[in-house]
Amino acid sequence: MKIKLFKITAFVLSTVMLFTACGSSGSSSQNAQSTQSAETETEESSNTRETAVFADTQGPSSLDPAESWNSWYTSRYGITETLYKLDDSLVPQPFLALSCEMTDNNTWVITLRDDVTFQNGEKMTAESVKACWERTLSKNPRLGELLFISQIEASGQSLTVKTTEPVPAFINGLSEPLSAVYYVTDDESLSQTPIGTGPFKAISYEVNKQAQVERYDNYWGGTPKLKSAVFNIISDTNALVMAQQTGESDLSVSIPGTSLELFNDASKYNVDGVAGSRGQVIFMNYNNEFIQDINIRKAISMCINKQGYAEILNKGASVTTNGLYPDFMEFGAKEDLTGGYDVEGAKKILADAGYTDTNGDGIVEKNGKPVSLRIVTYSTKAELSMFCEEMASSLKEVGIDLKVEVYESVTEQEKTGDFDLLMVSFTMCPTGDPLYFANIAFKTNGSSNYGHYSNAEADSIINQMTQEFDAQKRTELAEEVQKIVCEDVGYIVVGHSKYVYVMSSNVKGLKTNPSEYYLLDAQTYIQ
Repeated sequence: MKIKLFKITAFVLSTVMLFTACGSSGSSSQNAQSTQSAETETEESSNTRETAVFADTQGPSSLDPAESWNSWYTSRYGITETLYKLDDSLVPQPFLALSCEMTDNNTWVITLRDDVTFQNGEKMTAESVKACWERTLSKNPRLGELLFISQIEASGQSLTVKTTEPVPAFINGLSEPLSAVYYVTDDESLSQTPIGTGPFKAISYEVNKQAQVERYDNYWGGTPKLKSAVFNIISDTNALVMAQQTGESDLSVSIPGTSLELFNDASKYNVDGVAGSRGQVIFMNYNNEFIQDINIRKAISMCINKQGYAEILNKGASVTTNGLYPDFMEFGAKEDLTGGYDVEGAKKILADAGYTDTNGDGIVEKNGKPVSLRIVTYSTKAELSMFCEEMASSLKEVGIDLKVEVYESVTEQEKTGDFDLLMVSFTMCPTGDPLYFANIAFKTNGSSNYGHYSNAEADSIINQMTQEFDAQKRTELAEEVQKIVCEDVGYIVVGHSKYVYVMSSNVKGLKTNPSEYYLLDAQTYIQ
Protein backbone atom coordinates (compact mmCIF):
# COMPACT_ATOMS: atom_id res chain seq x y z
CA MET A 1 0.00 0.00 0.00
CA LYS A 2 1.62 3.25 -1.11
CA ILE A 3 -0.59 5.77 0.65
CA LYS A 4 1.61 8.67 1.69
CA LEU A 5 1.30 8.81 5.48
CA PHE A 6 2.84 12.27 5.82
CA LYS A 7 -0.06 13.68 3.81
CA ILE A 8 -2.59 11.97 6.05
CA THR A 9 -0.92 13.20 9.22
CA ALA A 10 -0.87 16.77 8.00
CA PHE A 11 -4.51 16.65 7.03
CA VAL A 12 -5.64 15.09 10.30
CA LEU A 13 -3.70 17.62 12.36
CA SER A 14 -5.18 20.53 10.47
CA THR A 15 -8.64 19.09 10.91
CA VAL A 16 -8.20 18.56 14.62
CA MET A 17 -7.04 22.08 15.01
CA LEU A 18 -9.92 23.77 13.68
CA PHE A 19 -15.57 18.16 9.67
CA THR A 20 -38.86 -1.62 -6.51
CA ALA A 21 -40.32 -2.44 -7.69
CA CYS A 22 -43.19 -0.98 -9.68
CA GLY A 23 -45.54 -0.79 -6.76
CA SER A 24 -49.20 -0.26 -7.16
CA SER A 25 -51.78 0.79 -4.65
CA GLY A 26 -51.30 1.25 -0.94
CA SER A 27 -52.82 2.97 2.03
CA SER A 28 -51.34 6.45 2.14
CA SER A 29 -52.56 7.14 5.64
CA GLN A 30 -50.89 4.00 6.96
CA ASN A 31 -47.62 4.74 5.19
CA ALA A 32 -47.66 8.39 6.20
CA GLN A 33 -48.21 7.41 9.80
CA SER A 34 -45.38 4.88 9.68
CA THR A 35 -42.95 7.45 8.28
CA GLN A 36 -44.07 10.21 10.64
CA SER A 37 -44.66 8.40 13.91
CA ALA A 38 -45.22 10.74 16.83
CA GLU A 39 -42.78 10.97 19.71
CA THR A 40 -44.02 10.18 23.21
CA GLU A 41 -45.78 12.79 25.34
CA THR A 42 -42.78 12.88 27.64
CA GLU A 43 -40.45 13.76 24.78
CA GLU A 44 -42.79 16.44 23.48
CA SER A 45 -43.05 18.08 26.88
CA SER A 46 -39.25 18.29 27.12
CA ASN A 47 -38.93 20.14 23.84
CA THR A 48 -37.17 23.31 24.96
CA ARG A 49 -35.86 24.75 21.70
CA GLU A 50 -37.96 26.11 18.84
CA THR A 51 -35.23 26.58 16.21
CA ALA A 52 -32.69 24.07 14.91
CA VAL A 53 -29.47 24.97 13.13
CA PHE A 54 -28.21 22.66 10.38
CA ALA A 55 -24.96 22.93 8.43
CA ASP A 56 -23.67 21.48 5.18
CA THR A 57 -20.78 22.24 2.86
CA GLN A 58 -23.03 22.66 -0.17
CA GLY A 59 -26.25 24.43 -1.06
CA PRO A 60 -28.49 24.98 -4.09
CA SER A 61 -28.03 27.59 -6.80
CA SER A 62 -31.49 28.85 -5.77
CA LEU A 63 -34.57 27.37 -4.14
CA ASP A 64 -36.34 26.87 -7.48
CA PRO A 65 -37.07 23.10 -7.37
CA ALA A 66 -37.04 22.83 -11.17
CA GLU A 67 -33.51 24.11 -11.63
CA SER A 68 -30.35 22.01 -11.50
CA TRP A 69 -30.26 19.76 -8.38
CA ASN A 70 -32.03 22.33 -6.17
CA SER A 71 -34.93 20.01 -5.39
CA TRP A 72 -32.65 17.77 -3.33
CA TYR A 73 -32.14 20.73 -1.00
CA THR A 74 -35.77 21.85 -0.89
CA SER A 75 -36.58 18.24 0.06
CA ARG A 76 -33.94 18.21 2.81
CA TYR A 77 -35.12 21.59 4.07
CA GLY A 78 -38.66 20.23 4.50
CA ILE A 79 -40.14 22.53 1.83
CA THR A 80 -41.10 20.15 -0.98
CA GLU A 81 -42.33 16.56 -1.05
CA THR A 82 -42.86 13.84 -3.64
CA LEU A 83 -45.77 11.57 -4.52
CA TYR A 84 -43.80 8.54 -3.31
CA LYS A 85 -41.16 8.41 -0.59
CA LEU A 86 -38.30 5.92 -0.16
CA ASP A 87 -38.14 3.77 2.95
CA ASP A 88 -34.90 2.68 4.62
CA SER A 89 -34.51 -0.12 2.06
CA LEU A 90 -34.95 2.34 -0.85
CA VAL A 91 -38.36 0.91 -1.70
CA PRO A 92 -40.87 3.58 -2.85
CA GLN A 93 -43.93 3.97 -0.60
CA PRO A 94 -47.07 6.09 -1.26
CA PHE A 95 -46.77 9.57 0.24
CA LEU A 96 -48.59 12.48 -1.43
CA ALA A 97 -50.17 9.84 -3.64
CA LEU A 98 -52.50 7.09 -2.49
CA SER A 99 -51.59 4.80 -5.37
CA CYS A 100 -50.04 4.52 -8.81
CA GLU A 101 -51.39 1.94 -11.26
CA MET A 102 -50.01 0.98 -14.68
CA THR A 103 -52.99 0.51 -17.01
CA ASP A 104 -50.87 -0.30 -20.06
CA ASN A 105 -47.16 -0.18 -20.88
CA ASN A 106 -47.27 3.55 -21.52
CA THR A 107 -49.99 4.76 -19.14
CA TRP A 108 -49.97 5.35 -15.40
CA VAL A 109 -52.89 6.52 -13.28
CA ILE A 110 -51.97 8.25 -10.03
CA THR A 111 -54.53 8.87 -7.29
CA LEU A 112 -53.57 11.77 -5.04
CA ARG A 113 -54.34 12.30 -1.39
CA ASP A 114 -57.34 14.56 -0.84
CA ASP A 115 -56.10 16.30 2.33
CA VAL A 116 -52.88 17.98 1.20
CA THR A 117 -52.51 21.75 0.92
CA PHE A 118 -49.72 23.92 -0.31
CA GLN A 119 -48.10 26.32 2.14
CA ASN A 120 -50.29 29.12 0.74
CA GLY A 121 -53.44 27.21 1.76
CA GLU A 122 -54.35 26.07 -1.76
CA LYS A 123 -55.36 22.42 -2.14
CA MET A 124 -53.06 20.04 -3.99
CA THR A 125 -55.00 18.72 -6.99
CA ALA A 126 -54.11 16.78 -10.09
CA GLU A 127 -54.23 20.04 -12.03
CA SER A 128 -51.66 21.66 -9.72
CA VAL A 129 -49.33 18.65 -10.04
CA LYS A 130 -49.73 18.79 -13.82
CA ALA A 131 -48.79 22.48 -13.89
CA CYS A 132 -45.79 21.81 -11.67
CA TRP A 133 -44.43 18.93 -13.75
CA GLU A 134 -44.97 20.77 -17.03
CA ARG A 135 -42.90 23.66 -15.71
CA THR A 136 -40.14 21.37 -14.41
CA LEU A 137 -40.04 19.49 -17.73
CA SER A 138 -39.50 22.76 -19.55
CA LYS A 139 -36.54 23.66 -17.34
CA ASN A 140 -34.76 20.43 -16.49
CA PRO A 141 -34.14 17.51 -18.89
CA ARG A 142 -33.56 15.12 -15.98
CA LEU A 143 -37.28 14.85 -15.30
CA GLY A 144 -37.77 13.63 -18.84
CA GLU A 145 -35.05 11.03 -18.26
CA LEU A 146 -36.82 9.90 -15.09
CA LEU A 147 -40.45 9.73 -16.17
CA PHE A 148 -40.43 10.02 -20.00
CA ILE A 149 -43.66 12.03 -19.91
CA SER A 150 -45.41 12.69 -23.20
CA GLN A 151 -48.82 13.79 -21.92
CA ILE A 152 -50.50 14.55 -18.59
CA GLU A 153 -54.26 14.58 -18.01
CA ALA A 154 -55.72 15.91 -14.77
CA SER A 155 -59.15 15.33 -13.25
CA GLY A 156 -59.86 16.06 -9.61
CA GLN A 157 -57.38 13.98 -7.62
CA SER A 158 -56.57 11.66 -10.52
CA LEU A 159 -53.52 12.18 -12.70
CA THR A 160 -53.07 10.16 -15.90
CA VAL A 161 -49.56 10.15 -17.29
CA LYS A 162 -48.73 8.83 -20.75
CA THR A 163 -45.08 8.08 -21.43
CA THR A 164 -43.06 8.08 -24.62
CA GLU A 165 -41.98 4.50 -23.90
CA PRO A 166 -42.45 1.86 -21.21
CA VAL A 167 -40.92 3.06 -17.92
CA PRO A 168 -40.41 0.16 -15.50
CA ALA A 169 -38.91 2.47 -12.85
CA PHE A 170 -41.72 5.03 -13.10
CA ILE A 171 -42.68 4.78 -9.41
CA ASN A 172 -39.04 5.01 -8.39
CA GLY A 173 -38.95 8.26 -10.36
CA LEU A 174 -41.89 9.57 -8.35
CA SER A 175 -39.64 9.51 -5.28
CA GLU A 176 -36.85 11.59 -6.86
CA PRO A 177 -36.99 15.18 -5.51
CA LEU A 178 -37.05 16.57 -9.05
CA SER A 179 -40.62 15.23 -9.32
CA ALA A 180 -41.56 17.12 -6.15
CA VAL A 181 -44.81 19.07 -6.07
CA TYR A 182 -44.71 22.85 -5.73
CA TYR A 183 -47.18 25.66 -6.45
CA VAL A 184 -46.40 27.31 -9.77
CA THR A 185 -45.83 31.06 -9.53
CA ASP A 186 -43.33 33.37 -11.18
CA ASP A 187 -39.68 32.32 -11.49
CA GLU A 188 -38.39 35.04 -9.15
CA SER A 189 -40.63 33.93 -6.28
CA LEU A 190 -39.77 30.28 -6.83
CA SER A 191 -36.05 31.00 -6.64
CA GLN A 192 -36.40 32.54 -3.15
CA THR A 193 -39.62 31.30 -1.56
CA PRO A 194 -41.04 28.26 -3.36
CA ILE A 195 -44.40 27.06 -2.07
CA GLY A 196 -44.39 23.34 -1.41
CA THR A 197 -46.48 20.83 0.54
CA GLY A 198 -43.88 20.11 3.21
CA PRO A 199 -43.87 20.85 6.95
CA PHE A 200 -41.71 23.98 6.55
CA LYS A 201 -42.13 27.13 4.47
CA ALA A 202 -39.20 28.89 2.79
CA ILE A 203 -38.55 32.33 4.27
CA SER A 204 -35.30 33.37 2.62
CA TYR A 205 -32.25 32.08 0.82
CA GLU A 206 -28.84 33.67 0.36
CA VAL A 207 -26.84 31.65 -2.18
CA ASN A 208 -23.97 29.69 -0.65
CA LYS A 209 -24.68 31.20 2.76
CA GLN A 210 -27.98 30.42 4.45
CA ALA A 211 -31.56 29.21 4.02
CA GLN A 212 -34.31 29.89 6.57
CA VAL A 213 -37.61 28.04 6.95
CA GLU A 214 -40.52 28.23 9.37
CA ARG A 215 -43.27 25.85 10.43
CA TYR A 216 -46.35 25.39 8.24
CA ASP A 217 -49.06 25.02 10.87
CA ASN A 218 -51.57 23.35 8.52
CA TYR A 219 -49.19 20.67 7.30
CA TRP A 220 -51.17 17.59 6.22
CA GLY A 221 -48.97 15.27 8.28
CA GLY A 222 -49.58 17.08 11.58
CA THR A 223 -48.16 20.20 13.20
CA PRO A 224 -44.34 20.22 12.96
CA LYS A 225 -42.56 20.13 16.31
CA LEU A 226 -39.99 22.79 15.46
CA LYS A 227 -41.03 26.38 14.91
CA SER A 228 -38.21 27.15 12.48
CA ALA A 229 -34.84 26.03 11.17
CA VAL A 230 -31.71 27.57 9.71
CA PHE A 231 -29.44 25.87 7.18
CA ASN A 232 -25.93 27.31 7.11
CA ILE A 233 -23.69 26.56 4.15
CA ILE A 234 -20.12 26.27 5.39
CA SER A 235 -17.85 25.28 2.51
CA ASP A 236 -14.71 25.10 4.67
CA THR A 237 -14.80 21.68 6.32
CA ASN A 238 -12.55 22.82 9.18
CA ALA A 239 -15.06 25.56 9.98
CA LEU A 240 -17.88 23.03 9.63
CA VAL A 241 -16.24 20.80 12.24
CA MET A 242 -15.61 23.71 14.59
CA ALA A 243 -19.22 24.92 14.37
CA GLN A 244 -20.45 21.47 15.42
CA GLN A 245 -17.93 21.27 18.27
CA THR A 246 -18.83 24.68 19.68
CA GLY A 247 -22.59 24.05 19.47
CA GLU A 248 -23.16 26.64 16.75
CA SER A 249 -24.65 23.81 14.66
CA ASP A 250 -27.11 21.22 15.95
CA LEU A 251 -26.49 18.88 13.02
CA SER A 252 -23.84 18.75 10.30
CA VAL A 253 -23.82 16.95 6.98
CA SER A 254 -20.57 16.24 5.07
CA ILE A 255 -18.16 16.30 8.00
CA PRO A 256 -15.03 14.56 6.63
CA GLY A 257 -14.34 11.01 7.67
CA THR A 258 -10.97 12.13 9.02
CA SER A 259 -12.78 14.27 11.61
CA LEU A 260 -15.43 11.82 12.82
CA GLU A 261 -13.22 10.65 15.69
CA LEU A 262 -13.68 14.09 17.24
CA PHE A 263 -17.32 13.23 17.91
CA ASN A 264 -16.97 9.94 19.78
CA ASP A 265 -18.41 11.30 23.05
CA ALA A 266 -21.94 9.84 23.03
CA SER A 267 -23.03 12.18 25.83
CA LYS A 268 -22.49 15.14 23.48
CA TYR A 269 -22.94 13.75 20.00
CA ASN A 270 -24.86 11.22 17.95
CA VAL A 271 -23.12 10.07 14.78
CA ASP A 272 -25.67 8.36 12.56
CA GLY A 273 -24.50 6.92 9.26
CA VAL A 274 -25.52 4.45 6.61
CA ALA A 275 -23.85 3.17 3.45
CA GLY A 276 -25.34 4.75 0.36
CA SER A 277 -24.80 4.99 -3.37
CA ARG A 278 -22.82 8.25 -3.46
CA GLY A 279 -19.84 7.35 -5.60
CA GLN A 280 -16.50 9.10 -5.87
CA VAL A 281 -16.75 9.11 -9.65
CA ILE A 282 -14.03 10.03 -12.13
CA PHE A 283 -15.40 11.35 -15.42
CA MET A 284 -12.92 11.41 -18.31
CA ASN A 285 -13.00 13.87 -21.18
CA TYR A 286 -13.06 11.87 -24.39
CA ASN A 287 -12.07 14.91 -26.44
CA ASN A 288 -8.56 14.47 -25.02
CA GLU A 289 -6.36 12.35 -27.30
CA PHE A 290 -4.70 10.53 -24.40
CA ILE A 291 -8.02 9.72 -22.71
CA GLN A 292 -9.18 8.22 -26.01
CA ASP A 293 -6.47 5.57 -25.57
CA ILE A 294 -7.79 2.72 -23.39
CA ASN A 295 -4.21 1.98 -22.29
CA ILE A 296 -4.01 5.39 -20.58
CA ARG A 297 -7.40 4.81 -18.96
CA LYS A 298 -6.34 1.38 -17.74
CA ALA A 299 -3.10 2.74 -16.32
CA ILE A 300 -4.95 5.48 -14.43
CA SER A 301 -7.39 2.97 -12.96
CA MET A 302 -4.62 0.57 -11.91
CA CYS A 303 -2.80 3.34 -10.03
CA ILE A 304 -5.73 3.89 -7.65
CA ASN A 305 -5.48 2.04 -4.34
CA LYS A 306 -9.20 1.93 -3.60
CA GLN A 307 -8.83 0.11 -0.29
CA GLY A 308 -6.20 2.54 0.94
CA TYR A 309 -8.29 5.52 -0.12
CA ALA A 310 -11.34 4.27 1.79
CA GLU A 311 -9.70 2.89 4.91
CA ILE A 312 -6.69 5.19 5.40
CA LEU A 313 -7.25 8.47 3.56
CA ASN A 314 -10.98 8.61 4.29
CA LYS A 315 -10.76 6.94 7.72
CA GLY A 316 -13.42 4.33 6.88
CA ALA A 317 -16.03 6.92 5.88
CA SER A 318 -16.36 5.24 2.49
CA VAL A 319 -16.28 1.71 1.10
CA THR A 320 -14.58 0.24 -1.95
CA THR A 321 -16.28 -1.06 -5.07
CA ASN A 322 -15.55 -3.95 -7.42
CA GLY A 323 -17.07 -2.11 -10.35
CA LEU A 324 -19.21 0.99 -10.68
CA TYR A 325 -22.35 0.41 -8.62
CA PRO A 326 -22.20 -0.18 -4.86
CA ASP A 327 -21.18 -3.75 -4.11
CA PHE A 328 -23.89 -4.11 -1.44
CA MET A 329 -26.71 -3.58 -3.94
CA GLU A 330 -28.16 -6.50 -5.87
CA PHE A 331 -26.67 -5.30 -9.15
CA GLY A 332 -23.23 -4.52 -7.66
CA ALA A 333 -20.22 -6.40 -9.03
CA LYS A 334 -19.51 -9.70 -7.29
CA GLU A 335 -15.83 -9.70 -8.32
CA ASP A 336 -13.27 -7.09 -9.28
CA LEU A 337 -13.98 -5.76 -12.78
CA THR A 338 -11.33 -3.03 -12.76
CA GLY A 339 -7.94 -4.75 -12.92
CA GLY A 340 -7.14 -3.94 -9.32
CA TYR A 341 -4.33 -1.85 -7.87
CA ASP A 342 -1.17 -2.67 -9.80
CA VAL A 343 1.37 0.08 -10.43
CA GLU A 344 3.89 -2.24 -12.05
CA GLY A 345 1.18 -3.61 -14.30
CA ALA A 346 0.27 -0.07 -15.31
CA LYS A 347 3.89 0.62 -16.26
CA LYS A 348 3.92 -2.47 -18.50
CA ILE A 349 0.64 -1.51 -20.21
CA LEU A 350 2.04 1.91 -21.08
CA ALA A 351 5.35 0.51 -22.28
CA ASP A 352 3.63 -2.10 -24.45
CA ALA A 353 1.48 0.66 -25.94
CA GLY A 354 4.56 2.65 -26.99
CA TYR A 355 4.75 5.22 -24.20
CA THR A 356 8.37 5.95 -23.29
CA ASP A 357 10.31 8.61 -21.41
CA THR A 358 12.75 9.76 -24.09
CA ASN A 359 14.20 12.81 -22.35
CA GLY A 360 14.54 11.47 -18.81
CA ASP A 361 12.16 13.95 -17.16
CA GLY A 362 10.06 11.17 -15.64
CA ILE A 363 7.07 11.74 -17.96
CA VAL A 364 6.30 9.27 -20.73
CA GLU A 365 5.61 10.49 -24.24
CA LYS A 366 4.07 9.21 -27.42
CA ASN A 367 4.63 10.76 -30.81
CA GLY A 368 6.72 13.41 -29.09
CA LYS A 369 3.90 14.53 -26.73
CA PRO A 370 4.25 14.09 -22.95
CA VAL A 371 1.28 12.57 -21.13
CA SER A 372 0.15 15.50 -18.99
CA LEU A 373 -3.41 15.71 -17.69
CA ARG A 374 -5.52 17.95 -15.44
CA ILE A 375 -7.90 16.56 -12.84
CA VAL A 376 -10.54 18.96 -11.55
CA THR A 377 -12.46 18.58 -8.30
CA TYR A 378 -14.01 20.69 -5.54
CA SER A 379 -13.27 21.44 -1.90
CA THR A 380 -16.65 20.86 -0.26
CA LYS A 381 -16.15 17.09 -0.22
CA ALA A 382 -12.82 16.93 1.60
CA GLU A 383 -11.94 13.40 0.53
CA LEU A 384 -11.99 14.26 -3.18
CA SER A 385 -8.95 16.53 -3.15
CA MET A 386 -7.06 14.01 -0.98
CA PHE A 387 -7.83 11.26 -3.47
CA CYS A 388 -6.72 13.45 -6.39
CA GLU A 389 -3.40 14.32 -4.74
CA GLU A 390 -2.74 10.65 -4.03
CA MET A 391 -3.60 9.80 -7.66
CA ALA A 392 -1.12 12.42 -8.87
CA SER A 393 1.59 10.86 -6.72
CA SER A 394 0.88 7.31 -7.91
CA LEU A 395 0.60 8.29 -11.57
CA LYS A 396 3.96 10.02 -11.39
CA GLU A 397 5.46 6.59 -10.66
CA VAL A 398 4.27 5.33 -14.05
CA GLY A 399 5.24 8.49 -15.92
CA ILE A 400 1.91 10.31 -16.15
CA ASP A 401 1.87 13.95 -15.08
CA LEU A 402 -1.40 14.79 -13.30
CA LYS A 403 -2.06 18.36 -12.20
CA VAL A 404 -4.74 18.77 -9.50
CA GLU A 405 -7.08 21.77 -9.59
CA VAL A 406 -9.45 22.27 -6.66
CA TYR A 407 -12.37 24.71 -6.91
CA GLU A 408 -15.25 25.60 -4.63
CA SER A 409 -17.60 24.34 -7.35
CA VAL A 410 -17.08 22.54 -10.68
CA THR A 411 -20.49 23.36 -12.16
CA GLU A 412 -18.90 25.47 -14.88
CA GLN A 413 -16.36 22.77 -15.76
CA GLU A 414 -19.17 20.22 -16.01
CA LYS A 415 -20.97 22.49 -18.48
CA THR A 416 -17.97 23.45 -20.60
CA GLY A 417 -15.90 20.26 -20.44
CA ASP A 418 -12.88 22.22 -19.18
CA PHE A 419 -11.10 19.19 -17.70
CA ASP A 420 -9.23 16.05 -18.64
CA LEU A 421 -10.39 14.18 -15.55
CA LEU A 422 -13.19 15.28 -13.24
CA MET A 423 -13.75 13.74 -9.81
CA VAL A 424 -17.12 14.40 -8.24
CA SER A 425 -19.27 12.93 -5.50
CA PHE A 426 -22.33 11.59 -7.34
CA THR A 427 -25.31 9.70 -5.97
CA MET A 428 -25.60 6.85 -8.45
CA CYS A 429 -28.82 5.01 -7.62
CA PRO A 430 -30.66 7.06 -4.99
CA THR A 431 -34.06 5.67 -5.92
CA GLY A 432 -32.75 2.11 -5.68
CA ASP A 433 -32.88 1.62 -9.45
CA PRO A 434 -29.71 1.06 -11.54
CA LEU A 435 -31.10 2.80 -14.63
CA TYR A 436 -30.86 6.26 -13.03
CA PHE A 437 -27.09 6.72 -13.31
CA ALA A 438 -26.72 4.60 -16.44
CA ASN A 439 -29.23 6.76 -18.27
CA ILE A 440 -27.87 10.17 -17.30
CA ALA A 441 -24.13 9.38 -17.22
CA PHE A 442 -23.18 6.24 -19.17
CA LYS A 443 -25.52 6.79 -22.09
CA THR A 444 -24.43 8.82 -25.09
CA ASN A 445 -25.65 12.43 -24.66
CA GLY A 446 -26.95 11.78 -21.12
CA SER A 447 -27.59 14.99 -19.19
CA SER A 448 -24.73 14.21 -16.77
CA ASN A 449 -22.37 12.61 -19.29
CA TYR A 450 -19.85 15.39 -18.69
CA GLY A 451 -16.96 13.78 -20.58
CA HIS A 452 -19.03 12.70 -23.63
CA TYR A 453 -18.44 8.99 -23.16
CA SER A 454 -20.10 6.88 -25.86
CA ASN A 455 -20.34 3.12 -26.20
CA ALA A 456 -22.91 1.70 -28.62
CA GLU A 457 -23.07 -1.64 -26.82
CA ALA A 458 -23.71 0.06 -23.47
CA ASP A 459 -26.36 2.29 -25.07
CA SER A 460 -28.16 -0.75 -26.43
CA ILE A 461 -28.34 -2.41 -23.03
CA ILE A 462 -29.46 0.81 -21.35
CA ASN A 463 -32.26 1.06 -23.91
CA GLN A 464 -33.30 -2.50 -22.99
CA MET A 465 -33.32 -1.56 -19.32
CA THR A 466 -35.74 1.29 -19.99
CA GLN A 467 -38.32 -1.22 -21.25
CA GLU A 468 -37.68 -4.25 -19.06
CA PHE A 469 -40.25 -4.76 -16.27
CA ASP A 470 -38.91 -8.04 -14.90
CA ALA A 471 -36.83 -7.20 -11.80
CA GLN A 472 -34.35 -10.07 -12.20
CA LYS A 473 -33.79 -9.29 -15.87
CA ARG A 474 -33.20 -5.60 -15.03
CA THR A 475 -30.57 -6.64 -12.51
CA GLU A 476 -28.87 -8.82 -15.12
CA LEU A 477 -28.87 -5.97 -17.64
CA ALA A 478 -27.41 -3.60 -15.04
CA GLU A 479 -24.64 -6.11 -14.31
CA GLU A 480 -24.01 -6.43 -18.04
CA VAL A 481 -23.74 -2.71 -18.74
CA GLN A 482 -21.50 -2.32 -15.70
CA LYS A 483 -19.15 -5.01 -17.03
CA ILE A 484 -19.01 -3.40 -20.48
CA VAL A 485 -18.21 0.06 -19.12
CA CYS A 486 -15.59 -1.37 -16.74
CA GLU A 487 -13.89 -3.33 -19.52
CA ASP A 488 -13.83 -0.11 -21.53
CA VAL A 489 -12.64 1.84 -18.47
CA GLY A 490 -15.30 4.34 -19.47
CA TYR A 491 -15.56 5.63 -15.91
CA ILE A 492 -13.68 5.02 -12.69
CA VAL A 493 -15.54 4.79 -9.39
CA VAL A 494 -13.12 4.92 -6.46
CA GLY A 495 -15.70 3.93 -3.86
CA HIS A 496 -18.95 4.92 -2.20
CA SER A 497 -19.36 7.30 0.72
CA LYS A 498 -21.21 6.53 3.88
CA TYR A 499 -23.98 9.09 4.43
CA VAL A 500 -23.34 10.45 7.91
CA TYR A 501 -25.03 13.00 10.16
CA VAL A 502 -23.13 14.35 13.16
CA MET A 503 -25.74 15.60 15.62
CA SER A 504 -25.77 17.09 19.05
CA SER A 505 -27.23 14.53 21.45
CA ASN A 506 -30.32 16.68 22.00
CA VAL A 507 -31.48 16.38 18.36
CA LYS A 508 -34.40 13.95 18.28
CA GLY A 509 -36.75 12.36 15.75
CA LEU A 510 -34.24 12.24 12.93
CA LYS A 511 -32.18 9.53 11.26
CA THR A 512 -30.29 9.03 8.02
CA ASN A 513 -31.77 7.50 4.88
CA PRO A 514 -29.42 6.01 2.25
CA SER A 515 -31.10 8.02 -0.52
CA GLU A 516 -29.79 11.36 0.87
CA TYR A 517 -33.10 12.97 -0.07
CA TYR A 518 -34.39 13.66 3.42
CA LEU A 519 -33.34 15.61 6.51
CA LEU A 520 -35.74 17.94 8.32
CA ASP A 521 -39.31 16.72 8.81
CA ALA A 522 -42.29 17.30 11.08
CA GLN A 523 -40.98 14.94 13.75
CA THR A 524 -37.60 16.63 14.26
CA TYR A 525 -37.11 18.58 17.47
CA ILE A 526 -34.47 19.79 19.93
CA GLN A 527 -34.83 18.40 23.44
